[in-house]
Amino acid sequence: MRNRLIITSAFSFLITSFIFSAALSFAYDEIAVANGGAIKGTVRFTGGLPKLAPPVVTKFKEVCQGVPNESLVSGPGQGIRYAVVTLEGVAKGRPIEREVVHEIDNVKCRFAPHVIVAEVGQFIVFKNSDPILHTAHALFQGDQPQFNVGLYPGRVSRKPLTMPGIVKIICEVHSWMSAYVGVTDHPYHAVTDAYGEYLIQDVPPGVYRLKLWHETLGVQEKDIEVKAATTAQVDFSMSQKSGEKK
Repeated sequence: MRNRLIITSAFSFLITSFIFSAALSFAYDEIAVANGGAIKGTVRFTGGLPKLAPPVVTKFKEVCQGVPNESLVSGPGQGIRYAVVTLEGVAKGRPIEREVVHEIDNVKCRFAPHVIVAEVGQFIVFKNSDPILHTAHALFQGDQPQFNVGLYPGRVSRKPLTMPGIVKIICEVHSWMSAYVGVTDHPYHAVTDAYGEYLIQDVPPGVYRLKLWHETLGVQEKDIEVKAATTAQVDFSMSQKSGEKK
């Protein structure tokens, strides 16, 4: 019986060690990037833009005025705002800025900003600038525990980000409110601006996959090569049927 316990314990240790070693082998290695390249581009909507109905405001209408529908925001040239662009297959690169705090505020019954990007080890501070109660309920992918924070007027709550993935934030009081946080375990990501443009800098030369995510238009991926001290131009075109929704 004792021998069986020893063998079982040894086997469990080996399995645990293998899993731990495998996890370490995929860990992001922070280095000083010399002569790195960059990636820039524009994300555009092709075809006629759909007309989005404004959110249906069912309560506190004196505060929740003019709430926009931000599920698809376009700018000049039909550039798509609030798309998340992430570099995948990054084994090493510039250091992550830990202890960085990102802010999401509640302003006139909307989360502001609507989409942000952050890194594992950083934090989100939720604020409430409205005179009414809100909540910040985070729906994580993976193993990070969800949280649901009550935000009374003026309250601030600070929460850590421990797992990569797309995090959806909702308000349990106002069903139309939502925001998204794109979390990665490296600093090579961006959110498109009002023109649909993005820029990712200080990328170690190499071959990668560039992933584009949008909350309603889905996901696209492209294989790219980044060369030293050069800028790769990578544009995306999206439509209502262009990507796989995730």
